[in-house]
Amino acid sequence: MNDLPSGENSPDIREEEFEQENKESNQENKKTKKGKKKFILIGLLISIIVLMSLIWKEYFFSSTGNTLYIAISGPFSGKGEANGKAMVMGVQLYLDQINQLGGIYDHPIKLLTFDDQNQSTFARKSALDIAQNSQALAVIGHYNSSASQAAAPIYQQYSIPAISGSATADEITRDNDWYFRTIFNNSEQGALIANYVKKVLNYTEANILFDEGTYGSTLTTAFIENAKMIGLEIKNQWSFNSKNNFNDSLEEMIKTLAASATEKHLLFMATHSTEATETLVALKQRLDGIHIQVVGADALSSTNFLKTLKNYPQEQIQPGYYSDNVYTISPLLFDIAGKRAQDFRYAFLKKYDEEPMATSAIYYDTAMVVVDAIKTMLAKEKEMANTLKEKRMLIKNNLWRLAKAENAVEGVTGSIYFDENGDAIKSIPIGIYEHGTLIAAMRQFQPLQSVENIDDLLQKVIENKIIEINDKFMSLAQVVYVGVDFNDISELDQKASTFTLDFYLWFRFKGDFDDRNIEFVNIFNPKNNSLGKPISEWHSSAEEGVVTKTYRLKTDFKVKLKFHNYPLDQQILSIYFRHKELTRNQLIYVVDERGMNLHQVDPQNREVDPQNREEENNFFSIGGWYVNKTSFFQNIQVNDSTWGITEFFDSQQRIEYSQFNATLTINRHVWNFILKTLLPVIFLVVLGYVSFFINAFSSKLGIGTNLILATSLFHLKLASELPKIDYLVLIEYFFYLVYLLAIFIILIAIFTHFHEENGSDKGKFFINRLNFFGKIIYPLVLIIFISLIFYDNYNMIMGIY
Repeated sequence: MNDLPSGENSPDIREEEFEQENKESNQENKKTKKGKKKFILIGLLISIIVLMSLIWKEYFFSSTGNTLYIAISGPFSGKGEANGKAMVMGVQLYLDQINQLGGIYDHPIKLLTFDDQNQSTFARKSALDIAQNSQALAVIGHYNSSASQAAAPIYQQYSIPAISGSATADEITRDNDWYFRTIFNNSEQGALIANYVKKVLNYTEANILFDEGTYGSTLTTAFIENAKMIGLEIKNQWSFNSKNNFNDSLEEMIKTLAASATEKHLLFMATHSTEATETLVALKQRLDGIHIQVVGADALSSTNFLKTLKNYPQEQIQPGYYSDNVYTISPLLFDIAGKRAQDFRYAFLKKYDEEPMATSAIYYDTAMVVVDAIKTMLAKEKEMANTLKEKRMLIKNNLWRLAKAENAVEGVTGSIYFDENGDAIKSIPIGIYEHGTLIAAMRQFQPLQSVENIDDLLQKVIENKIIEINDKFMSLAQVVYVGVDFNDISELDQKASTFTLDFYLWFRFKGDFDDRNIEFVNIFNPKNNSLGKPISEWHSSAEEGVVTKTYRLKTDFKVKLKFHNYPLDQQILSIYFRHKELTRNQLIYVVDERGMNLHQVDPQNREVDPQNREEENNFFSIGGWYVNKTSFFQNIQVNDSTWGITEFFDSQQRIEYSQFNATLTINRHVWNFILKTLLPVIFLVVLGYVSFFINAFSSKLGIGTNLILATSLFHLKLASELPKIDYLVLIEYFFYLVYLLAIFIILIAIFTHFHEENGSDKGKFFINRLNFFGKIIYPLVLIIFISLIFYDNYNMIMGIY
């Protein structure tokens, strides 16, 4: 073999070196591909984790604690089945709401149902089954008085607390500290009806049709006893105790009333709902030409009464054909109820797609009271043994905490607290049927906490403005229907938290009404707190005696604006007023649904159809916003002050004012805001992503720096437009994210510049790695942030509500 010149390698050596370079290059490429795969896998893993956390939060959340059980017993079959269904619907709605929030201290609640068919025999059987064979902490029920009275001794014997929302017989809770009720008792409603007949409806004689069972007999006894005291003569009485006996009594009653066809009759019906329905139908069909004013107890406002009545074709064709002008007691009248009642109504409609009845509302409250007692028990559970008997005892004791007004549970039907017998202390609403709907009568009796501060007590008693029922005083309150029509809403000042409203306001009432002392609670300038002179005053016929006064006002109102979700925020513009002097014992406001053309929709939650948004917003001239929902409701402002009077120190002194509220929920035009305000920042954010495709240090650094400067300018502009607030708003989180991304770009630019100066292959490889890392992380962080915002604010962004 010949030697090669010095400095030259042999072909074999060059071939080996070439193969070695290829091998190193392939290894480097493999490492790069592995690195890319690793970053991609990391990015996918982060996305999957975020996605799974959202799915877990939405679909797989469940309480981890042991299940708590509440029993409910009622008529889930038989002729009272509609009432039993309404009971469960109200209770289940509340329990579902609690479970959706995680239950009670992470304990889910389950409802156990026991059918008593409204019969005493089955009630006793179900009571024993609950007490001996279930883990129920408390019992809700029974529906009627006979069933409750039959079960009461069993609950007392086995030490299990029970609470009814509909059984009104006094004997149920008397001498039984294990039984409670969230409704008034028969002594109170029977006495009130007698007083209403004599002192409001001005009848001097009354006829009575009653059921000889517990419910009807106790009502009748209370009615007759009070009628004697106030000079109301009982002309005729008809009673029954079975179906056949009922038909005989009904026939006898019709013959007696027909014999005196020229007289005006008043008929008090102390019957259950089924017999009440048959009586009304018979009176309409056979005595239509005779004046018979019917007044009923709370059974005439029950679910079963209304549903049974609607089975008749005439009632379907013409709502109110049989029921119009009938007065009745009801545990709840939505038009004089507070905001909680309206929220309940909306939730009930959403869940069950039907209008709630009073039965469902009061059992929703009953569930609320039981859950409150269980919650208090669980808070103290570590201090005691965990036996079922001890838990039931503690729940009973917690229910007796509500014997003080300051511990009251604020429910749909009002504040719930008990007297010495475990009966709820609350007003007894009186309604009248109009077009098949039960609305508030123009006069209501409201309970007085004390008469110590009433100077002319005797005079008001003489004038029938104050009555005494079972050693409790009640005041005659005037019901005033209130309506609002918006003319223009303008000049929303976000920094000052005010808006300008031009609107019509009217009051419809009977008798005299002092409208000079109306006080707008949230008016901006107190000097404008006056209605001025009415632009219209209308009087109906002398017999009806109804007066309508209309005013027009334009002034500024204060509003509490919340910017936590700005610019995806939703604001509530409201006006609310009350009388300066007249408490709820004297004055109750009612939303004038018919006057405002709201009787075919829910006035408390009237959502605006997106298709008709321009038409619905013709009174709204605030740029950048649109009206989502309008609401009108009455609520109660409570003051538990003793006024410094020593007699009130240990008593349940409570002052309540009726307050009328009109609110508009408005949403910001999100996409308009983004296009007009954030578009330059969005362009810079996109440009920031482009920086990862650029290796030049100066360009990279310039993009990051400009991104910080531009964002800070918009941030400062935002701060100048909003009022001084002590929390971060949503858009600020976006700004801070952009700051972090800009710093990320600047850091990569600095590392790039440092390794460019080295000029090594490893430096170039590291720069490529940094840019690749930025290409993955930069958009991934943006996608996660935007996804979270979109997830939490989907309805607002898409204009769905």
